[in-house]
Amino acid sequence: MTGPPPPYDRPPFWREALPRLLARLLVLVGIVALSHVAIDTALSWADALPDLAGARAERLILLAIFVVYALLISLPFVPGIEIAFALLMLRGSEFALPIYVATLTGLVLAFLVGRLVPIRALRRVFLDLHLVRAAQLVDHLGPLDPLQRVAALQRALPRRFARMALRYRLLGLALLINLPGSGMIGGGGGICLMAGMSGVFAPRSTIPTLAVAVLPFPVFVYFAGTPDVMPWLPR
Repeated sequence: MTGPPPPYDRPPFWREALPRLLARLLVLVGIVALSHVAIDTALSWADALPDLAGARAERLILLAIFVVYALLISLPFVPGIEIAFALLMLRGSEFALPIYVATLTGLVLAFLVGRLVPIRALRRVFLDLHLVRAAQLVDHLGPLDPLQRVAALQRALPRRFARMALRYRLLGLALLINLPGSGMIGGGGGICLMAGMSGVFAPRSTIPTLAVAVLPFPVFVYFAGTPDVMPWLPR
């Protein structure tokens, strides 16, 4: 018979947890709000580009737009794909390669930052949400190396799905990033951040996976903007 969880694993009372959860939510809302301001500013710069007289000023503004975009898409819950759509529709194939490079840079940045954050940082969040089993799993995974974490997750997850989900985790990562509505689960930046924190994604295989995962839309826009390749599309 299983008794109550030890005090160390006992979630806090809601009166203690709710202020912390509210503070985290306010920080997240603030980040999203600031990102929208940055998006609007970047797009207004982009709209003004054709009217600029100096080529040097145009290059500097373009560089600023792509740097802002790369930083924004690395943040959780920021709708980076909407920015990419707006920029690609604004200048078409001319922006396809820079947007691809900036998108990949932002997602890789989120993944690498996640690798620097210990997975135990999630423990307090899970306990505040009263997800005791998730907090215990984080405690168990913390001291393990990547191979041991994969084995532990295979034991912890439902047997029917665990082996397939972990074996094809890179494919799953690519699909999640391209999933419509992925912003509801953290967006590309949040997904890559959690992938890095999990410790089961190696950089040497994850970065090429991300490079392929973000490729389809810029490639389509590039060829769609080339009349000789897709002449049936409206210009």
